[in-house]
Amino acid sequence: MTEAFAAVVDGATDKSGRRYDGLTGGRLAMLVLCDAVAELRAEVGVAEAVAALTAALADRLPEDLPLERPSASITIYSAARRELWQVGDVGFWFPGNTMPPANKQVDAVNVAIRTAILRAELLLGRTVAELAADDPGRAAALPLLRRQAVFANNEAAGDLAFGSLDGRPVPPALIRVIPVPAEVSEVVLASDGYPAVLPTLAESEAHLRGLLEADPLCIGPLAATKGLEPGALGYDDRAYLRMDVSS
Repeated sequence: MTEAFAAVVDGATDKSGRRYDGLTGGRLAMLVLCDAVAELRAEVGVAEAVAALTAALADRLPEDLPLERPSASITIYSAARRELWQVGDVGFWFPGNTMPPANKQVDAVNVAIRTAILRAELLLGRTVAELAADDPGRAAALPLLRRQAVFANNEAAGDLAFGSLDGRPVPPALIRVIPVPAEVSEVVLASDGYPAVLPTLAESEAHLRGLLEADPLCIGPLAATKGLEPGALGYDDRAYLRMDVSS
């Protein structure tokens, strides 16, 4: 957060095992982009802002990158323009907002693969605890998860294309700009570890807990590309920011 901007940045889960100065790709991207948001001029527009963030990350990445690049999703609130800028799947809420979340099509394919495998395993007699500890559905989806970077910022991919901050230019069509009406006084930004972004942290946490209790494998109402691992408190990391935008 700065006086001009607020952002939630969600680094992509690493699947390559590669480290960058000791950091996973997702964490490196998150740290670089947070610093870059802090450097943005207050009056900057969305195109210039996304280009600046892209350049900042590109400057930190080596040339010999694998297919799976360090990357992150982001949603930024611009106080000067009263706009939300969304690249990827960091969610948001404000009163009266009825726009659906930005879910990428390739995630739907990955989820379908994983949930089908796990449902088959349950029918074959394996237990929820066994599948939580050793997720064959995740393993089955992993080849596509590792290759989906080819769809990032690639309009030639058609309906599989999605926006991502990964050091490459983001096509304007893959950036969402959402005006925040003048009468709105509160805005929430939250990473996709929350299946629904609700007006308060307590409500968002309670909703998540209820779904996890009913669907710990994340193959039903909470269908996702990964489930609740033993000892974990969620199926993905979480960040939640609620802010007063009335002034």
